[in-house]
Amino acid sequence: MKTSWKLLLITMTIIVILVSGCQPKKGTEENEEAINVEETSEETGTEIDSVNKYICPLTGIGVENEDDIKYRPVAVMIDNEKSARPQSGIGEADIVYEMPVEGNITRYMAVYHHTPTEKIGPVRSARPYFIDKALEFDAIYVHCGGSPQALKDIKSLKVDAFDDLSGTPAYWRSKDRKMPHNLYTSTKLIREVAQKKNLERDSAPKYFKFSNEFLAPDGGNGQKVVINYDKNYKISYIYNNDERVYYRQINGDNMKDKESLKEIKATNIIIEKVGVKVLDKAGRLELSNIGKGRGYLLTGGKLVEIEWSKSSRNGKTTYNNLNGEEITLNKGNTWIQVVSNNTKIEFGE
Repeated sequence: MKTSWKLLLITMTIIVILVSGCQPKKGTEENEEAINVEETSEETGTEIDSVNKYICPLTGIGVENEDDIKYRPVAVMIDNEKSARPQSGIGEADIVYEMPVEGNITRYMAVYHHTPTEKIGPVRSARPYFIDKALEFDAIYVHCGGSPQALKDIKSLKVDAFDDLSGTPAYWRSKDRKMPHNLYTSTKLIREVAQKKNLERDSAPKYFKFSNEFLAPDGGNGQKVVINYDKNYKISYIYNNDERVYYRQINGDNMKDKESLKEIKATNIIIEKVGVKVLDKAGRLELSNIGKGRGYLLTGGKLVEIEWSKSSRNGKTTYNNLNGEEITLNKGNTWIQVVSNNTKIEFGE
């Protein structure tokens, strides 16, 4: 009898152990999900993150639906004269370039991918070196007229461009400002025209390398930078440690978006130093943005010296640290400041 009870107890113990072994280990599953930060959709090759959000290739940020990023980027030329400020929709751009143009002023090119933006502008004219950057994204180039060379380049390089002066139905003029500082567009209008012209794409090229976790790279103090394009175009970025972003200023005043009224912030700042030459009596410029050069990266409150290279007009500009390794950015928007080799740049706290 005792032997029977012992056999029964042993049998019950074995059954309990076997049943327990068949149960999934919750902690292990959670760890596996944490490790697989990024996966890839077999059908499209689109990156997805650990919570099944698709990733915008220009910011590294996850979006809810794959359809949200099945668009071609658009690159919009934006006015930066005093009469054009504050600009509309610039705070929603994924990447913004600022470069010098004739007359000791600067101009922006804002690149949009997945964020619907209802009002963008004021839209201004094209320049050749902005076209070079738009080509890197296979972007639809949005502008109003342009320099003679820029208009020639658009034709010869077969750039998919929407020019207001050609009657493209993607623009309107506001009544609160005077010409030429009152021309606007939207991502909706641009995409409607692109679809009618069969110019849309299902994806955007991957441009930057992003860190899965917050990154403060090894480097110098990157809490503040001042870029002196001109006495009337003094650009400052000041780092906010709590928000982990840089606030942008023009001539000491915080820059704001006219539509949202929100202050303009940047997660990453790239400073690209190039040769600049005056071409004609009108003061039009040539920027040596093909070849190699030096610059800086500011992200996470740190400053890193970098090198850039670009092999052709439609070739991608690559940014490496001084060890020859591709730079890694924090997830978020990026401002790229293209400056003359002689531009005064100040770093501090």
